[in-house]
Amino acid sequence: MNRLSAPGTKHQKWLRLALCLLAGLLAVGFFSAGGFAARAAGPGSSTATGSSTAGDDAVGEITTGISLEHSGGLGTGVLLDRNRSTSITPAGGDTIGITSETPFTRIYLVWDRPPAAWELEAGGATSRGGSYGYLHELATLETPVTEATLTLGEGENILCDIYLFGDAPLPDWVQQWQPPCEKADLVVFSTHADDEHLFFGGILPTYAGEQGLAVQVVYMTNHWGERYRPHELLDGLWTVGVTAYPVIGPFPDLYASLESLASAESVFDRDEVLAFQVEMLRRFKPLVAAGHDLNGEYGHGAHILNAQTLVEALELTADETAYPESAAQYGTWDVPKTYLHLYPENEIIMDWTVPLERFGGATAFEMAEAGFAKHTSQVTYFSVQLGGTWEDCRKFGLVRSTVGPDVAGNDLFENIDMTPEPEPAPEPESVPVTSIIPAEGDSLPGEHSAFISLPASTQQPSDSGSSWVIMVAVAAVVVIVVLVAVLVRVNRGGKKGGKGRRRW
Repeated sequence: MNRLSAPGTKHQKWLRLALCLLAGLLAVGFFSAGGFAARAAGPGSSTATGSSTAGDDAVGEITTGISLEHSGGLGTGVLLDRNRSTSITPAGGDTIGITSETPFTRIYLVWDRPPAAWELEAGGATSRGGSYGYLHELATLETPVTEATLTLGEGENILCDIYLFGDAPLPDWVQQWQPPCEKADLVVFSTHADDEHLFFGGILPTYAGEQGLAVQVVYMTNHWGERYRPHELLDGLWTVGVTAYPVIGPFPDLYASLESLASAESVFDRDEVLAFQVEMLRRFKPLVAAGHDLNGEYGHGAHILNAQTLVEALELTADETAYPESAAQYGTWDVPKTYLHLYPENEIIMDWTVPLERFGGATAFEMAEAGFAKHTSQVTYFSVQLGGTWEDCRKFGLVRSTVGPDVAGNDLFENIDMTPEPEPAPEPESVPVTSIIPAEGDSLPGEHSAFISLPASTQQPSDSGSSWVIMVAVAAVVVIVVLVAVLVRVNRGGKKGGKGRRRW
C-alpha cells in the first residue's frame, strides 16, 4: 500500500513546489508592475483618473429655508424676490449674513450698478469679487456650507438679488462672465443695448457662440438711467454665446441724440467719442472690427456718430502721437479688416440661416432673435430682420482692409490668418557640466575626453519596471510548461500503477 502511494506523493511535492513558485512569481510581478506604474506617474501623483460628478441627490437652486440679515438692519426680503427692479443699498463695510438649511456651494449676486469690491467668507475661506464691475457675478465656494458672510466694499453698492445653489449643474440663465478680452478676434461697436442683435444679426451667435472666437462687444452709450436695460443687455449677450464681459461706454443714452448727427454732436463731445474709439481698438487689437451704418440705419444721430468716429479711429490707432495716453497704455494697432453695416462697397451678404451646432441646430438668425427677445423693453418697437432697407442684418461692406478684398464674401475673417501664434519655447534649464580633467600622468579613455555629469532629474527614466514584467511573464510560461510535464508524468504513473495492482 505504501509502495503504491509513494510515487504519487513525490509528484504532489513537485506540483506543490511549482504552484508555490508560480504564485511567488505572480506576486513579484504584480508589485513590480505597480511600483513601475507609480514611478511613471511621478511623485505625489496617482494612477487613478476620473472626475467627480454630481450624483442623483445633487442639490440645484435652493429656494426655501434661506435667511438673510443685514448688519445695519436693512430689510433683506427683496434680495430673495427674484426681481431686479427691487434692491437695497448697504454702506461700505456693512455685512449680510447668509444662512441656509440646505448646504450650498455657489452664490449668484445681481447688482443694479457695478459694485465696489466685496468679500465673501464661508467655510473658513475668503473669496473676492467686484473687480471687473460685473452686474451678474457667481461666487464658487471651496466646500458646501450653511452659512456665509458678504462684506461690502467702500463705494456704491446697490444689491438686487441673491441666489443660492448646491452642487448640481447650474441652470443656463446663471451667467459666468469672463473678463473683457485681452486680445480680441472681433470687436463689435454697438451704440445701444439691443443694436448688437438688430443690426449685427448673426455675427455674435456665429463667431462667439458657434466658433468660440474671442469676441468683444463695446457699447458707446450706457443705460444707467433705465435700470432694467443693463440687465437686458447682459441677458441678451449671454443667450447668443458671448462670455467676455462687455465694455459699457461713458456716454449716457440721451433722446436728444436721436434726430440727426448734429443733434448727437450737441450732446456728445465728438473728440471724446473719437478718443474712446481709438482706445478700444488699441486695447483689444482686433483682427476684425464691425460698426454701424454711416447713415445711422434709420437716421439715428448717435449711430452716425459712432460709425464716423470708428472710421476716423482706424487711421489713428497706429499713430502713437494721436491720443498718446491710450498709446502709452495699450500700444498702437492697425486693424486688418473693418466692416460697416449696409456699407455699399465691397458688400457681403451673410447667410444667417445655417444651423448652429452650439445652439442645438437653431440658426444664427433665430439666435439673434432670441438674444433680442431678452430686451423686453424694446421688443414692441423693433425686430430682427433678414430683409428690408435699413433693417437687413445680413448686409455689410468692407470699409477698410490691410489684407485685400473679399472674394468668397461669406466670412468676416476671409484672408485673415487664424493660425494660433506659437507659444514661446521654454528656455532650457541650465545643467551643471563637470569636466573631469586628468592630472598630469593620469590616463583616461581618449586623450581629450570630457565626462558630463547630469543631475538625476535629467537622466532617462529606467526601464526596470517593464523589464520586471517581461521577466515574470517568461518565468510564468516556464513554470506552466513544468506543471504540464509533471501532470503528464503523474497521469502516466497512475496508469502504470493501476496495471500493477491488477497483477498483484
